[in-house]
Amino acid sequence: MKVTIKSICVAGVLPIVLLVLTASRTASATPVPLPFTYPYETLGKGELEDELYGDVTPLKVYADPTHATPGKLTEPAYVLQNEIEYGVTDHVELAWYQVFEANPVDGGGNGMQFDGFKFRGRFRIAEAGELPVDLALYLELETLHDEISLEEKVILARRFGKLHWMGNLWVEQEDNRPFDGGAQFWDFVFNPTTGFTYEVAPTFQPGIEYWGRGVFGAREESSVDSINHRMHHFVGPTVHFDWGKVWWSLGVYADLNNINEPQVGEIYGPIWVRTLLGLNL
Repeated sequence: MKVTIKSICVAGVLPIVLLVLTASRTASATPVPLPFTYPYETLGKGELEDELYGDVTPLKVYADPTHATPGKLTEPAYVLQNEIEYGVTDHVELAWYQVFEANPVDGGGNGMQFDGFKFRGRFRIAEAGELPVDLALYLELETLHDEISLEEKVILARRFGKLHWMGNLWVEQEDNRPFDGGAQFWDFVFNPTTGFTYEVAPTFQPGIEYWGRGVFGAREESSVDSINHRMHHFVGPTVHFDWGKVWWSLGVYADLNNINEPQVGEIYGPIWVRTLLGLNL
């Protein structure tokens, strides 16, 4: 019998696909099927969960740190977050984050730094299906190394059989360098998200998601600042696997404002990827 690389791949992949689609799923905590959109569900009383976020986008830096030699490099920027969630009641969930950033530097590579802490609460209204649209509220305090901000979300959701719609009305108020003196300026951030998932099997839910981000009222010192602050619109496919105690989501998004290569200093690349791993403790 002739054995080809193709037949080996098929033989190896098919059992994995069948396992994903048919595996039984134990009761899980609060999976996030869309990586940028918080779901309506909250943890049950006394439940604990750890969620690990990873964001990456390709940016441009100068090939020569001294700028003496022309040329540019493509380097990824990363944001890593570790979130611990706890269910105070069946309707009230509190969480604490650690945030790390790795920004690309001229010449290649990146500089990893600890960015700060976040604290938030999520409050579920009524039970699923009791209202025309499932409703939850979200409030967060961010204490980052160069910024203090408040974040508010109205979380909306509705199920249509195996089709699940979710959306977040999301705003932030940011105070940059609040302890450095001088005039203080609060930036207003608009960050809406929405999307759909479809339950192919209890363990497997593909989807599509939109998210946007724009900063209004910020001080701008260059044309690159203007690009960074304008409203950016991202959309792309998502995939979610839920094995009960462990779940994983992935989204790959295109920046509809800028599908070309970014300039040096821009903070959004043409593609943004977010991966999210949840562990029910």
